[in-house]
Amino acid sequence: MNAASRLVHQGAIARHLHLIFVSFMTRRQLAVLVLSAAVLLSALAMIYVTYENRVLHADYQHYVAQKAKLQVQRGQLLLERSTWMMQARLQHIAEIKLGMAIPDRRSVVIVHELWNK
Repeated sequence: MNAASRLVHQGAIARHLHLIFVSFMTRRQLAVLVLSAAVLLSALAMIYVTYENRVLHADYQHYVAQKAKLQVQRGQLLLERSTWMMQARLQHIAEIKLGMAIPDRRSVVIVHELWNK
């Protein structure tokens, strides 16, 4: 065993720390030290929580703004889709690009299918 592990195993470090605290501090001073450390840790925890709260709030505001932009974009895309699907536009494309025309009444032939009765 090396020296450090022997000290830990035998509890010599704990005894040394106990002797240091007992010889240099009274119970009241030790209580004040412990309470001061608790107050300091509490203050640091409060600072950390406040910081995290601000970061999360900033992220929330960013996502709310992004949601609003996406909703506007969705509305624009729906409007564009309805424009592209208009009957008049489709008819215009069929006439110009495909050379189609609406037949007149004389050229329409109606075919009736007779079912076995």
